[in-house]
Amino acid sequence: MTPPASPASRWSLAFLTSLSHHGVRHVVVSPGSRSQALALAAEALSRHPDEPLHLHVVIDERSAGFFALGLAVQTTSPVALVCTSGSAPAHYLPALIEAKHSGIPLIAITADRPSELQGVGANQTTQQPGMFGPAVHDVVDLPAPEDGDTLDTQARAVAADIVRSAGMGAAAGRSGPVQLNVAFREPLSSPLSAEDLSHHLQASTIFGADSSGGEGEGHRVLTLKPRDGTIVVAGHLAGKEAEALAVDIGAPLLAEVHSGAHFGPHLVIPYRKLLNNPPEGVSITRVITVGRPTLSREVQALISRDDIEQLVWQRGEPEPANPSGVASVADQITVAEPATKSQSKEWVTPWLRAARQLIESDSAALDPPTPAVELVDSEDMAERSRFAKAEMEVLRLPLTRRHIAREVWEATWPHDALVLGSSRMIREFDTVVRGKNIPVWSNRGVSGIDGNIATARGIARAHGIEGAHGMTRLVLGDLALLHDAGSLLLDRGEAEQSRLQVIVVRDGGGSLFDLLEAKQTTESDAFDRVMFTPAHADLAALAQAYGWSYRHCDNLGDLVEALADQTSPLLVDCVVPRGDTAT
Repeated sequence: MTPPASPASRWSLAFLTSLSHHGVRHVVVSPGSRSQALALAAEALSRHPDEPLHLHVVIDERSAGFFALGLAVQTTSPVALVCTSGSAPAHYLPALIEAKHSGIPLIAITADRPSELQGVGANQTTQQPGMFGPAVHDVVDLPAPEDGDTLDTQARAVAADIVRSAGMGAAAGRSGPVQLNVAFREPLSSPLSAEDLSHHLQASTIFGADSSGGEGEGHRVLTLKPRDGTIVVAGHLAGKEAEALAVDIGAPLLAEVHSGAHFGPHLVIPYRKLLNNPPEGVSITRVITVGRPTLSREVQALISRDDIEQLVWQRGEPEPANPSGVASVADQITVAEPATKSQSKEWVTPWLRAARQLIESDSAALDPPTPAVELVDSEDMAERSRFAKAEMEVLRLPLTRRHIAREVWEATWPHDALVLGSSRMIREFDTVVRGKNIPVWSNRGVSGIDGNIATARGIARAHGIEGAHGMTRLVLGDLALLHDAGSLLLDRGEAEQSRLQVIVVRDGGGSLFDLLEAKQTTESDAFDRVMFTPAHADLAALAQAYGWSYRHCDNLGDLVEALADQTSPLLVDCVVPRGDTAT
């Protein structure tokens, strides 16, 4: 007996084909009964040769949310999430909060019970519309689809509206997450024929530029001229435009490692120390902040000053970096007259000279002597032996955070992707690595511990689908790994189509908290229990359980070999002392 046709399936097919044609190329599904029409329609569309929709299945909604976030970061396009009713959508909240504060367009499609099952004690039913509060730009609540001539048209219109809302967001021109809550009645799905697919693919409207957002009303532009005493600070979401601005305006560039601007001739690497002790004879009178800085107290103190001119180029973030309360905020900053070479040299050179001196001093104090490379070709066997011995001594050095940051940075190139957890190691990278124009991402919207593995997986998956051959590397601490351990479970085919290394810096707990003042004023056992929170797990067994390859690293040589390993997915377990270099 043929099951009755389901309005849920018809609506889902019309909606998803239109969603795809309005620029959504990825749908991340978590399994459930109430959402089955959407899930089955997405699966059917993903197999159709004429449809560019990619389906990903992630069983845990929290992982799914961050996986979708990684896909959206890499593709710079909206990504859809699909889940069932009840507690399932609540697990999206951490990822949606991160997306809100990072300006990332996620579309959370939450299936729901119809109106007659609301408020009557029905199973797996709660108040879903609005459950994400201010974490989403918009909430659309739809009643259960009903058969009729307008069902397909209504579904397509909803798709166009929801993509536009995610692209524009609450603040004009800024992307962000939205919730589409849609009820479904039984029958919750029905078979989809080839004719159904072809009909909806032909009927859907083609993606238009108006759905992707753009400049909103009141677009704010500041046009500046070069001036001595100007500093450019680049934070979260700053992008390469911050580096170009620093060069054009003739100013030193203080760029966080994940800003997208950590490169170029004006980059000042040890900016923390120089803000505490500026080069002799210089005075900061104007600060241009691009994006939102989040990594150092020194920069926060600088942009909080109300006695100097503060300008903010607000990028994708919904809230401009204006702790001083006196900044002029713009959507675009341009330079009317680029700085001359002499102007740039006069103001930038003292910063770069002081930075070079600090770097050389740190290297002399903290780095091992470099083996004399010329001895490799010496005809003297003893000299060649001395070189080999010195090289071996370097490779046998116990690992430090500084080693890990430098080696990972050196191993990463523009065709790769680097993801940094939001705890201690990103600060280590920010302190020691040289300028290099490579793609770096970190979830710094709210800088949470959650979802790092899932985000890196999303970036790696999109990389693979785009045909990129680079490696995606995630560097995180052991607590962040254990917090997101469930995200080590890969979707079908993901391991073969993604290249991913997860590098765990294992010091036994949350050593970032050791840098807080409370460490010096609290009894050690109490501090360790509630702050450091020591945690131990067999990472080799964990990797095996999820089908990952595993390498253990105790010394620098182990790490160098691991980074050269092309096996994927690979978990690299790096053991460092808890009290290693503070940043």
